[in-house]
Amino acid sequence: MKNLIFIILALLSLAGASAGALYLKGIIALAVVFACGFLFGIFLMNLKVNVKNDKINTYKRELEKESIASSESSSRVKVLESKIEVLEKALENALKNK
Repeated sequence: MKNLIFIILALLSLAGASAGALYLKGIIALAVVFACGFLFGIFLMNLKVNVKNDKINTYKRELEKESIASSESSSRVKVLESKIEVLEKALENALKNK
């Protein structure tokens, strides 16, 4: 939605620049074309920054999911190791009692 608004504003600034160049004369036309071009550049860069930020946020979410999965698997390994230790001790105790 934000991107659509910036595209519309950029197109409007281009329309203003072309109208200023066609219908105005002298320094006023130059000022209108400059202002519209400046606004077009701002809107275009804002659109690019928004797209890049969306990609960065998606990548961060993927990294978080991977880190959660790896920490979950490492905790499973720790639980299994502790169970193995308990079973080994129980086996040693059972063999000593016989």
